Amino acid sequence: MGTSTAPLYDRKKALRSLSEIDPDHPKPRVSSLLSDERNHELLGYLQAEAFTHVFTGDVESDPHQFFRVLDRELREAPSFHLWVDIPLCRYRCHFCQFPTLVTSSRPETADATARRWVDANIREARSWVEAVPALRTARVGEFCLFGGTPSVLPAHEIERLVGFYRETFAFDERTSMRAEGSPDSLTEEILGTLRGLQFTALSYGIQSLDDRLLEIANRRHTGDQALQVRAAAERLGFARVDGDLVWGLPGQTVAGFLDDIDRLIGARFSTIVAIKLHLQSFHDVESAIGHVSPAPWEDPRVREQLARRGFLWPSLGQQLQMREGAVDRLAAAGYYEHPTTYFPRRDVGPELWRSLNLDQDKQVPQVGIGLGAYSWCGEAEANAVAAPAKYLGLVEKGEIPLEKVTTVSAHHREVRAVQMALSTCQPLLEEVHRSRFPGSSLLSGRWGAMFDSLADRGLVRIDRGAGSVALTEAGATLVEAVINTQLGR
Repeated sequence: MGTSTAPLYDRKKALRSLSEIDPDHPKPRVSSLLSDERNHELLGYLQAEAFTHVFTGDVESDPHQFFRVLDRELREAPSFHLWVDIPLCRYRCHFCQFPTLVTSSRPETADATARRWVDANIREARSWVEAVPALRTARVGEFCLFGGTPSVLPAHEIERLVGFYRETFAFDERTSMRAEGSPDSLTEEILGTLRGLQFTALSYGIQSLDDRLLEIANRRHTGDQALQVRAAAERLGFARVDGDLVWGLPGQTVAGFLDDIDRLIGARFSTIVAIKLHLQSFHDVESAIGHVSPAPWEDPRVREQLARRGFLWPSLGQQLQMREGAVDRLAAAGYYEHPTTYFPRRDVGPELWRSLNLDQDKQVPQVGIGLGAYSWCGEAEANAVAAPAKYLGLVEKGEIPLEKVTTVSAHHREVRAVQMALSTCQPLLEEVHRSRFPGSSLLSGRWGAMFDSLADRGLVRIDRGAGSVALTEAGATLVEAVINTQLGR
C-alpha cells in the first residue's frame, strides 16, 4: 500500500467539514469514497492543507555530487527546463508562502533593488555553468522567467537579464519562452518588451475576479484588470496566455468560484489553473521552500478575524464542490487536466514546462536559478537558499547558494518517476515504464498490488490489454493525496 505521509487528524471533524456543502450545487462525487474508512489517509491529507507539487529525493547529499549527476544527465537529455527566479514583488499577498521581497514604492530605490537582484542572478548563473559545463551546450527546451513577480523589473533590466541567458545558454528556434507576472505589473510596455525578446507564453496569477476577495488577500488589481491583460497579450501576439485561479479563499462561495471559471473560459485562456489554497506552512512540508516569515493567513488568529468579519472559510465539502464544478465546466468547454490543477484547451495542449518535467516519457532535468529556486534531475535534486541576505552573501562569494541537496536512491527513483507521471492525470503506460525500469512492471509485483488496491477503491482503472493504468475521475480529484499517502517511497 505504500508509506503514508498523511498527518494525524480529527476524523470526525474532517467528516463534518466534508458534509458541509452548498445546497444549490451537487454533492461532491468523491464524498462517499472519502467517507470510506479504507480511504481515511486521503481524507486526512485533504484536511492537512499540504502543498505537494515538488518530488523530493530520499538520501542527503552534497552539491558536488548533484553537479556531477546533473552534468551527466544534461549530456544525455534531449533538452532541459531552465527557469530564472526573480523574487521581487510590489506587495506580498496574504496567502503567499514563497520566498519574495517587497520592493520600495520609491522608483529610484526600486530600480536599484531590481539592478541588484538581476546582477545576483547573473552571478549565480555564471557559477552554475562553471560547476556544470553541460549547461552551455544542453538545449533549453523552455526558458521561464518566474518569480516573485518578474514583470515588476524595469524593461531594460528584463532585456539585460534575458540577453545574458541567450548569450550563455543553448537557446535555439525550438526553445519556448515563458514569462510570469501579475495583472498590475503586466503593462503594455512590459508586455511589449517581452514580445520583443521573443516570449510567446505568458502566465499570471489572477486568484479571483471578485474585487472584494482580492482586497482582503492584499492583491493590488481588479478582476477587470486581469481580463484586460489577457486581451492586451493577445493583441501583441502571445501564442498562449495562462491564468491562475485559487479555490478555498475566505469568503469565496461555490457560485462565485464557478463564475470566475466561466469568465476565464469566456476569455479563452490557453490554460486555466485551478489550484487549492494551501494553508499548512511550507516549513512543515518537505516538498516546498517557504518564505523566511509566515504568510499572514498561516496564523489561525488572522483566519478567525476574517471569519468574524464575514469572510467564512469554505468547508472541505464546499471546496470539493468548487473543484468538481470547475472540472465539469472546463471539460464542457474543451479543457482537460494535464497535469493536476492545470487545464489546457485541447487545441493548445499542456504547458510545455510542466510536460517536460512530469510526463512519463520526458521528465527531463530542471535548473532553477534564484532565491529559493529548485533544481532536479533523475538521480538528485537541490533547493536554493530562501533567506535573501544569506543568498546574496553566498552569490557574492561566487558560490551556488544551495541549502539542501538530496540524491534519489535506485528504489525511490522509480517511485518518484511513477508519482510524477501519475500527477499528469494522463494514463501510465506499461511499455514506457518497462523501457525506463527494466524488470519492473506497473501491472504486477509491488506496483500491481498498489494499483489493484486503488482500483478496488475506484481511484484508478487498469486496462491490462492496453497495458495502462489511468486515474478515474475521483482519482484525478484526489491525485495529490493518492501520490503522497498510497505510493510510498
